[in-house]
Amino acid sequence: MAEGKTSIGARITGYYNDVVSEMKKVTWPSQEEVKESTLVVLTVCGILVLGTFIVDETLSFLIKKLVSLL
Repeated sequence: MAEGKTSIGARITGYYNDVVSEMKKVTWPSQEEVKESTLVVLTVCGILVLGTFIVDETLSFLIKKLVSLL
């Protein structure tokens, strides 16, 4: 094998060890933080859905009025 190259097994083992090392540094959110974040996401999604609905209905109404004038 050429100098500077490692076997596939050694690279996989090194990668696995690096992943395990990095995962030990991860701080996971608490259950309360997850609940709060989920509530924020659902609220924002609801507001966006409502806003999209209002714009869609308004434009639909205006286009129908415009077409009826022609």
